[in-house]
Amino acid sequence: MITLKFLAAWLKLTAVAAVAFVIEVALISSLWLGLLVIVPTVLLFLGLSAAMWREWRSVRRGDGAYSYSYIRYEQE
Repeated sequence: MITLKFLAAWLKLTAVAAVAFVIEVALISSLWLGLLVIVPTVLLFLGLSAAMWREWRSVRRGDGAYSYSYIRYEQE
C-alpha cells in the first residue's frame, strides 16, 4: 500500500514540476534568466524526489518517521 501512495505522491510532484517547467519555458525568453529560474526548479524536484524515496525506503524497512511503536509499548 505504501508503494502505491508513494507512486501517487511522486506522480503528483512530477506533474507539478512539468507544469512549472512548461510555464517557465513559455514565459521566459532569455536563456540566462531561464536557466536562473529553471535550475532551482529542477533541483527542488530532485531534492523532493530523493526525500520521498528515502522515506519510502525507510517505511518499507520498518523504521520510517511514520511508524508506530505499539509493539515496543506492549513489551515494556
